[in-house]
Amino acid sequence: MRKLLLLAALAALAACGPKPAPAPIPMLPGDGDAHVVKPPPAKPPTAVDPWTGRNDLIVPPAPAPPAAVELPKIEEYKLSNGLAVYVVKSDRLPVVAMQLAVRAGRMQEPRARLGVSELTADMLVKGTKLHDAAGLAKAIDGVGGTIAADSTFEATLVSCSVLARNANTCFELVPEMITQPTFPDAELTKLREALAATIRQRLDEASTLASSHAQNLLWGGDHVRGWINSEQSIASIKRDDVVAWHRAWFVPGNAMLVVTGDIDPKKLKADLERTFGAWRKGPVPPAPTYPEPGLSGSRIRIVDKPGQTQTHIRIAQYGIKHDDPRFFDTLVWNHALGGGIGSRLMKAVRGDGAKGYVASSTFDRNLDRGSFVASTVTRNADVVATAKLMLGEIAKLAKDGPTKEEVGAAVAAITGGYGLRFQAAADVGAALVGAELHGFGREYLTNFPLAVAKVEVADAKQAAGEILDPKAYVMVLVGDAKDLEPQLKKEGWRYEKVASTDPISPPVRQPEAPADAKAVAAKGGKAKLQNLKAIKLTATGTTTIQGQSVPVEISRVFVLPDKMRIDATIKPPRAPRDVVVSIGVSGETGWQRGPDPKTNEYIVADITGSGLASVDFERWREPELILLKAADPAAKLAPAPDETIDGKAYAVVRLRSPFAEVDVSLYIDKKTKLVGRMSYSDGGNAENDDFADYRDVGGLKFAYKRTSVGAGRSTALDLKTIEIDPKVDPAVFAKPAAK
Repeated sequence: MRKLLLLAALAALAACGPKPAPAPIPMLPGDGDAHVVKPPPAKPPTAVDPWTGRNDLIVPPAPAPPAAVELPKIEEYKLSNGLAVYVVKSDRLPVVAMQLAVRAGRMQEPRARLGVSELTADMLVKGTKLHDAAGLAKAIDGVGGTIAADSTFEATLVSCSVLARNANTCFELVPEMITQPTFPDAELTKLREALAATIRQRLDEASTLASSHAQNLLWGGDHVRGWINSEQSIASIKRDDVVAWHRAWFVPGNAMLVVTGDIDPKKLKADLERTFGAWRKGPVPPAPTYPEPGLSGSRIRIVDKPGQTQTHIRIAQYGIKHDDPRFFDTLVWNHALGGGIGSRLMKAVRGDGAKGYVASSTFDRNLDRGSFVASTVTRNADVVATAKLMLGEIAKLAKDGPTKEEVGAAVAAITGGYGLRFQAAADVGAALVGAELHGFGREYLTNFPLAVAKVEVADAKQAAGEILDPKAYVMVLVGDAKDLEPQLKKEGWRYEKVASTDPISPPVRQPEAPADAKAVAAKGGKAKLQNLKAIKLTATGTTTIQGQSVPVEISRVFVLPDKMRIDATIKPPRAPRDVVVSIGVSGETGWQRGPDPKTNEYIVADITGSGLASVDFERWREPELILLKAADPAAKLAPAPDETIDGKAYAVVRLRSPFAEVDVSLYIDKKTKLVGRMSYSDGGNAENDDFADYRDVGGLKFAYKRTSVGAGRSTALDLKTIEIDPKVDPAVFAKPAAK
C-alpha cells in the first residue's frame, strides 16, 4: 500500500513539475557498429567568410601577355687565332665580367678517365708559369675581384669579375690560366683527395645516390651518361692525363669568350688580341658519340641503405635534345606534370593520405637527348603506393595531355619571371654562353617567351604522348631493403638489389701507370713474378730492443699464397743464451713461439684477432710481390708527387690496401726503375722499408740490403741466401708443442 502511494505521489509531481530527462538509448553489447540506435550527427557550424560582401578589395591584375625580351646590343667577332668573342656593353655599374667557355666537359671524358675535366678546371687556379696558387689569389683579391673555374656536363667555364678600373687584371689572369697552367703535382694530389671526399659525401646522400643510380640504370655501362664518378676513377687520374686533356681540348677554335659591363668595345679588341694572342690555334678533337641503349618494359633497382626510414624514388625515361622541335611543348607539359607546387605529381603525393612530401619532374636541356626524371621521397611503408600514384599521373598525361587551364598556368609561370634573369650585364653574358654552346644565338634569348606562348593544348598533348611511355621506364628506390622488398614481392614487381656502398659504375681496367710498368719490368717481369711458388731467405743484421741495438739473424719462408714462417734469433749482449722468436701462419690460423717474460721458458700461443690481421697485412705487402698488387687492374692507385731521398729522385705511387684503408706508398727509383722504399701508416704509426743493393737471382732482382724504421724500432739486414721455389716441408708451418 505504501509503495502504491509513493508511485502516485511521484506521478503527481511529474505532472506538475518539469518533465523528466529522456530515457537513455539502449545499447547492445558489441563494438558499437551494429544493432545500435545512434543520435544524428551534429551539423558543423557554418563558416563565416569575413570577406563576403566586401567591394573594396584589390583585384589581382591579369598576367601580362608574353613579350620579347629587350637585350642590350651584342657585338661579336673573332680574334686572329679563331677565338669567338661576344661583347655586351653596359655602364649601369662600374663592373666588368669575363666568361670563357671551352667545349670540353663531362660528356667528352673517356671511360677510363672520369673526372679529368673537373680536375683540370680546378687546377687552372692552382698555378701558372707566372703565379702559383697563392699568387693568383693575391692578384685577384688585391683588386677586390673574383676568379673561378668549373666544369659542367658540356663545357669548362672560367669566369672573372672586377671593377671596371681593374679590368686589365681579368684580361691578364684568364689568358694566363688558359695558356700557361703548370698543374703542380702537389696541388693535384690535394684536389684529388678533396674530390674523392666530395664523391664519398655525395654518394652517401640518399637523394644524390638515387639520381646517380637512375642515370646508370637508364643509360647503362656503355654510354657516358651512365658512368658515375668514383674514388677509383679520381685516384687513377695522373698529371699526364690532366696535361693531355688540356692540350687536346683547350684550343681557341673550341672556345668562346663573353665580355660584359662598363667597357670600351673599340679598345677591348686590341686588349684581347694582345692578351689572348699566345693561345695558339690547334685542331679540335671530334666529340665522342655513343649508341643510344634501348628501353622496353620496366627495370627496378633497390639501393639498400639500412636504417633509412624514408625512400627516395626516381622514375626515369629518355628525354629530348635541346634543339628538338618539341622542346617548348615539353616545357609546358612538364610544368603541368611536376613543375611546381600545383603540379599533378605534387597534388598526387600530397593528397588524401599524404603518401609523399614533395614531387617534381625535370628533363635535361643538352645537345644530346638526355633524361626525363620524376622524383619524390616518401615513407618506406608507402613506397609502392607512391610509385603507383606517380606512374598513374605520367600515364594520364601521356594519354590526355595537359588541360587548357594547365597550359595557361604553365605559360604564365615559365614566361612570367624570364625577363628577371637579365638584370645585370653578367647575367646576359651567362645566358649567351648557354645559347651559343647549343648553336642558338641571341634570338633564342630574345624570343624565348614568345616561343613558349605559342604552345597550344594540342601541341603539348602530342609531345607528351610521343615522349612519355608509361610502359618503358626505370625506377630506383633508395631505402631500407628489408622494408621495401616485401612490398615489391607482394606486388609482383621484379627488381635487382645493390648495396648503397657498391660502386655505381663497374670498375674500369686501368692501364698500368708508367712507373709501375717499368718497375715490374725492372724487377724481372710480370710473368716471372706471377710464377713464383715460394721464397726462402736468410739475413743477418741488427735490430733495436728498448733503445739498444742487438745482433739478429732472420730466416724467412713464404709459400704462396698464404703460408709463412719467420724465425728471428736475437743475440742480446751479456745474455746467457740467444733468444729465438718464431711465427708460423697457414691460411687463417697462426701461432707464435717465444720466451715467457716471467719464467723465461718457451711457450706457444695462437695468433688471433688483431695479431692475425697484422700477419695478413705482412703477407699482402710481401716486398717481392707488392708490384703485382700495384699491377692488378682492380688496384686503387693514386700517383703522388715525386720525391728526392738521399739525392735520388723517386716516382711515388700510392696503393690502397684492403686492410682498414691503409695506403702503401711505393717509391720507384727514376734511374733504375726499382723500388727503393715502401712506406705505410697504420693507426698513426708510420713505417719505412728501404731497399738497396739489388742483385739478380734466377732472373729476378732482389734487394740485398733492407732497412725498416718505424714504431720506435729500427732493423737493418743484409741478405745472405735467397732461394726461389725451394722444396718446403709442410711440417714447417705446423704448430709446435706447447712448451
